[in-house]
Amino acid sequence: MLTETGRNVQRDLWRGVLVSVVAGTGTRAESEADTSLQTQVITKPANLENRAVGEVVCSGRLLSADVNGTLLAEVGVEDAGRNLLARRVYLPLEKNETIEVEYEILFRVRNS
Repeated sequence: MLTETGRNVQRDLWRGVLVSVVAGTGTRAESEADTSLQTQVITKPANLENRAVGEVVCSGRLLSADVNGTLLAEVGVEDAGRNLLARRVYLPLEKNETIEVEYEILFRVRNS
């Protein structure tokens, strides 16, 4: 069993590698073998926030001027080497100048 301190150490390791939030228009199902988004259209710097023990939230915000006219449907997190660490597909959202989008991806270390 990981102690609370151990879980926070693992969380801090994640904090050291989470660099960018990436968004795209791809709709292919997620796979553990994914190495990139299907159709990446934007990269934003990751903002990191500790939450509960062993948790860090990686967020990225698309502003009103970003990627307007695209049908966003996938999001991911990359490290400094542009390696995809996580990917999620969701119902498509048509991005336009009246919409800002904030992605939050939770990384949680827990005992099972």
